Amino acid sequence: MENTNINYQQIYEEEIPNHLLEVLEKNDRFYELSPDERRLVEELVNSGYRRAISDLLDREVLEDTAALAGDMGTQLYNFANMLNAYLAGAATEDDS
Repeated sequence: MENTNINYQQIYEEEIPNHLLEVLEKNDRFYELSPDERRLVEELVNSGYRRAISDLLDREVLEDTAALAGDMGTQLYNFANMLNAYLAGAATEDDS
């Protein structure tokens, strides 16, 4: 995984139910697993992570979000200009 710090031990020891580990006859401590078993757990976690990110970063959703952000930016810019114009007019009236 790139730029990601995944705590495989914590996921294995805290997220996998103990009864499942018992049924599978697996140790409940991550670092007491064989190297091949640890690699399997790591690959499963990595695959799940990649799938979740892929599902969340749907291109169509991102394009819609970018368009919405652009519209919001334009609206905020126009709102700021309106407020500045009002403040400039109010300052002129106060000077009178």
